[in-house]
Amino acid sequence: MWIKHILNPKTITSIYPAEPPSLAQVQLYEVVIVCGVDLQCKLNFDLKDFPADAPIKWSQRKYNTVQLSLNLIQTELIQCTIPSGSAIGDLSIIHDGARFQITFTIQPQGVVFQATATWIHVDNITGYRKEQA
Repeated sequence: MWIKHILNPKTITSIYPAEPPSLAQVQLYEVVIVCGVDLQCKLNFDLKDFPADAPIKWSQRKYNTVQLSLNLIQTELIQCTIPSGSAIGDLSIIHDGARFQITFTIQPQGVVFQATATWIHVDNITGYRKEQA
């Protein structure tokens, strides 16, 4: 389970207490590479599933979408060929005991983002109202 190894899992478990949210069919809308002493990569995306027991404030405001921002810290081997615009696909985060292996796959292209990172930090999780098409 990917959230067991991130730096601040309570950020996610406070919104999804029973089980972590699925990373299938997420809408990736931003990839940011931050150069510095340790290379970082920030992924911003909307989750497909809204929590069953959403915070009261979210329910009152009629939110229907959860936006998650992950910071991949001490990142290596970034490969990115994501088409322009936002993409809907499957995000995979696997911890191999030492590092995280992160991939984002869309159809029909296959893997369009791949990276390894030492740590993952949840920078933000928030709800908002997304107009349905």
